[in-house]
Amino acid sequence: MHHRIIAFLPSLLLSLSFTAMAAKPVWIDVGSPEEYAREHLTDAVHIPHTRIAQGVTARYPDKNTPLNLYDRGGNRARQASEALQVLGYRKVMDKGGLASLKAGGLATRQADVQPVLTQTSTESGTQAGIPAQ
Repeated sequence: MHHRIIAFLPSLLLSLSFTAMAAKPVWIDVGSPEEYAREHLTDAVHIPHTRIAQGVTARYPDKNTPLNLYDRGGNRARQASEALQVLGYRKVMDKGGLASLKAGGLATRQADVQPVLTQTSTESGTQAGIPAQ
């Protein structure tokens, strides 16, 4: 009898850990790429509101995944939240704008992206941001 319990224990612990992981909400910044680069919540992923359906269904196919949506002012988060609910996502929360989330104590950061160089300079030896060979 004890051998059966011991044999069952690892699978029970594994299922509990997946349940615990699934319970943690995913923060999604639905603003523009420029807004996300300027500032976003520390743990947020970026899926622009214009691609919310494709982005969320690709990354989070489980419709019970808790999703917290926000953007710079809150309008696009509301629209994206409504779109995901129409798709059958059950745990979608419109968290509004970034300023109120910051005021509530959530940490922010800048994106880990390099700015795109768009100017051509023959004096500095670069063209379109590519060093001269």
